[in-house]
Amino acid sequence: MDIQLVVVRAFGAYGRGDVITDKAEIGRVLAGGNAECVVRVQVNGKGG
Repeated sequence: MDIQLVVVRAFGAYGRGDVITDKAEIGRVLAGGNAECVVRVQVNGKGG
């Protein structure tokens, strides 16, 4: 399973509803001051 972030409160270049899938960016967001602006979503990897 992979993790994606869904933005629930706009910050920086991201608006509400945006999905963040880049692993490096996910790490930066979760480690920074905007972690409260997103929710983690578990998704199936390729092939379902």
